[in-house]
Amino acid sequence: MTRLAVSAGFLSAAVLGFELARPIHATNPSGRAAIETIITIAAICTARLLVSNFRRSGRLPDLLLLCALVSVALTDFVYCAAPALLGGTKAESGGGARLACELIVSTAFAAAAFAPGKLISRPSRRLIGVATLVGAAIVILPELLEHATGSHWSASLQEVGIRGAVDHPVQLALNGVAATVLIVSAFAFLRRAQHGDKQCALLAGASFLLAGARLQALAVPAVATNWVTPGEGLRLAAYALLLGSAYSEYAKARRAEALAAISSERERIARDLHDGLAQDLACIAAQGQRLGIELEPEHPLMVAARNALATSRGVIADLSASTAPTTEAALCLIAEDLHHRHGLDIDVRVDMTGALGGSNDLDLVDREHIVRIAREAIVNAALHGEARRVDVVLSSNGEDLVMRITDDGWGMTNAHGSGMGLRTMRARAAALGGHLSAHSGPAGGTQLELTVP
Repeated sequence: MTRLAVSAGFLSAAVLGFELARPIHATNPSGRAAIETIITIAAICTARLLVSNFRRSGRLPDLLLLCALVSVALTDFVYCAAPALLGGTKAESGGGARLACELIVSTAFAAAAFAPGKLISRPSRRLIGVATLVGAAIVILPELLEHATGSHWSASLQEVGIRGAVDHPVQLALNGVAATVLIVSAFAFLRRAQHGDKQCALLAGASFLLAGARLQALAVPAVATNWVTPGEGLRLAAYALLLGSAYSEYAKARRAEALAAISSERERIARDLHDGLAQDLACIAAQGQRLGIELEPEHPLMVAARNALATSRGVIADLSASTAPTTEAALCLIAEDLHHRHGLDIDVRVDMTGALGGSNDLDLVDREHIVRIAREAIVNAALHGEARRVDVVLSSNGEDLVMRITDDGWGMTNAHGSGMGLRTMRARAAALGGHLSAHSGPAGGTQLELTVP
C-alpha cells in the first residue's frame, strides 16, 4: 500500500511534467460527463462508508476525513460535474470561489492527516450532520461571498501554458498553496502508514493525485466543461483511492466485529467444557484409579478416560489461547498445557517489533495459525522425537515474520516428513502466505522454520 501511494506521487509528477511540456486535451462532452458521474457516485459511496466507520470507531480523524470528503466532492460537483452534465462549454476554472474552496479543502485534508487518533466520547448523528454542514459551507460561503462582492476571477481558454498561468498571480498562488498543503498531508499520511495503517497509505496516494490535479493549473489555467484532460484522470484515480481507503477501514471494522464474536463464542465454549465435560472426565479418571488394581492402568477404559481428559484440556487450552491478549500470551498458554501433559521443558520467546508493516502483534486469524503450527510441532517433538526440551522463537527480521521451533529429540525420519501433522502445518503456512520447512539439525533434533513475507 505504501508503494501504491508513492507510485501515485510519481504519477502526478509525471503527468504534471508532461502537461507543462505540452498541454493536451480532448473535446469529448459525453466522456467528460461519464467521468464526472463516476466521480460523483464514488464520492457518495465513500461518504456512506466514512459515516459507518465513524459511528463504529468514534475517531476524530474519521470525522475530519468525512468533512474533507464532503468538501472536495461538493466542490467538484458544483464546478465540474454539474456544468459537464448540463452540457456547458465555458471555462470551469479560475473562479475566486472555487479557488477558495480548493484551499479550504486542502486544509481539511491536512487536519485529517495531522489530527490525533483520540476517540470522541459519543459519536452521534449530530456530529455527522455538523461535518456535512461544514463541508457544504466550505463550498457555499465562498460562492456567496464572490456574488456579494461582485468580484470574479476568470481565465481564458486560450491562455494555455505556464505563461498564461503567470498572468493570474493570485490564482497561481492559491493553487500552489492548495497543492503544497495536499502534498504535506500526503507525507503525513505516509508517515502514519508506516505503522501498518493501510487506510492512510491510500489517503496519501489520493492526496498526491489531488495535488497533481491542482498543479495542472500551471499548464492549463482554465479547462472547459466539455474537455477531458490528464487532470480529470488524476481526480478519478484520487476518488478511487478515497473509496478504497474508506472500504478498507470498513472491511477491517467488520472483520474485527466478526473476530470478536468468534472469540466470545470460543470463550463461552471453553467455560462450558471446563465446567462440564472436563470436570466429568476428571471425576471418571480419579474414580478409575480406585479400580486400577482390577482393571489395570492400561485397560481400554482407563486409557480412554485419560485420553478424553487430555483431549478436552487441550481443546480448552486452544480456545483460551485464541482469546489471549497477545500472540506471546497465546503461545505461553499452549506451552504450559503441553509442559504438564508431556513433561517438556518449553521456552517461548517473542519479538514482534516492526513486524507486519509496523504492527507489533498478529490479528486473531493469523495468530490461530501460528499457535496451531507451534502446538503441532511441539506435540510431534514429544511423541515422535522423544524430546525433552523445545525452543519456540517468533520474531521479525525487518520485513518477514519468522518462527523457529527446535528440539533435542531424535530428529526427523522419512515417515515424519510425509506425515499428516507436517502436511497440516504446511497448509496453515500457505494460508498465512508463507513457507514452512522442517529438517533434522546438525547436532540432532528437529528444526522447523516458518517464514511469512
